[in-house]
Amino acid sequence: MKWHILWPGKRVYADAAAAMPLSRTAQKELARLLRLFGNPSALHKEAVAAKKELEAARAKVARAIGAHADEIVFVGSGTEANNLALQGVLRPLILERGEVGAVTSAIEHSSVIEPLRALEREGLYVTKLTVDANGLLDPTQLREAVGEDTALVSVQMVNSEMGAVQDIRAIAKELRHMRKSRDREQGEPLLRSSKGSPCLPLYLHTDASQAPLWMSINVEKLGVDLMTLDAQKVGGPKGIGVLYVRRGTLAEPIIWGGGQEGGLRSGTENVAAAGAFAAALVEAAEGCKARSARIATVRDFLWSEIHKRIPDAILNGPACGSNPAGRRKGGRTWPSGPERTLFPVCRIANNINFTIPGLSGEMAVIALDARGISASTRSACDTEAGHPSHVLEALGVSPEFALSSLRLTLLPTATRTDARHIARALESIVALYRHVL
Repeated sequence: MKWHILWPGKRVYADAAAAMPLSRTAQKELARLLRLFGNPSALHKEAVAAKKELEAARAKVARAIGAHADEIVFVGSGTEANNLALQGVLRPLILERGEVGAVTSAIEHSSVIEPLRALEREGLYVTKLTVDANGLLDPTQLREAVGEDTALVSVQMVNSEMGAVQDIRAIAKELRHMRKSRDREQGEPLLRSSKGSPCLPLYLHTDASQAPLWMSINVEKLGVDLMTLDAQKVGGPKGIGVLYVRRGTLAEPIIWGGGQEGGLRSGTENVAAAGAFAAALVEAAEGCKARSARIATVRDFLWSEIHKRIPDAILNGPACGSNPAGRRKGGRTWPSGPERTLFPVCRIANNINFTIPGLSGEMAVIALDARGISASTRSACDTEAGHPSHVLEALGVSPEFALSSLRLTLLPTATRTDARHIARALESIVALYRHVL
């Protein structure tokens, strides 16, 4: 399916990881549903009409990710979904046991890092897994990191800054083996053990907000217990997200009130936004493979143009395509030719993150904006200006180089003409502003 977005003017937008324009399909659905004003929790005709549309949206989301409708919880954003997954699962266990463990990676989004940090003050202890120079986890690290008191593992499916794609299926497989071993030793999860204390679950959560346009997010194939999605990352409206909660996963709400969304998220549901999100997600799933292949080609061309015009530019994270030109040393070796197909794609199709030594990343973003190009230096949710990205630091990038880095994330409609325009603009910006403090 051809992707249609609403994008006025002639600017080149290369910050899709932060937010996307509405798809035309989502806009039409949003406009159709905005006329509904009834509260879905009431009993009259207007309320029933709203409830019907809400449940239709829930069913669409469920089908798009291979889930059951009662496993879909609509929330206000991807950030809220991450908070509900982490705090909703871990806080009740901390209150019951006093001390519980969680495992995550060193490159997670702030909406995972900060809730875990807050829970540390209440008795949680967190183990952060390291990544290699490509930003990739080794799933076998879990064998040492997961202890008998570990209740949850949270690993982002696609890193929003440098595009690394984690092997969530391999992580889920490792955890399944650990669950079986734990069950044999202690009894079934959440039942009373021989020692009289409840046996802990071992849940897997992934933030898949950046994934739906570019790869499959079928929850059964992935093997996850909780999954976060964010509408604004797939051409849907802002202010709506989803948390997938597998049946049997125990969690409590973090927003209390009327008990909407199966008791996990109180508050009157945003029916119009939910419907528009569902439409965008269904559209994202259609033609995903072809879309990803096309944009990866544009992205690889963009990197080749940048590296041709700025030879000392350094790629951060996994290689682009089969051409590792300019990639930072110390990362995984990528094969070429037919052998390349045996390896998974480890950078999401629309992402490129690179360092231009001697050029301030923030200055480059401002200069690109003046030339009609939207870019960024890091996640829009990380507001610590002047501080190096914790993601790039985890890859081994020096603070100086991290502050000289740029992130370009392409829309599904990006072209080679757009890529060439970006590369030429960067070449002129480097000539003007390199080494200017």
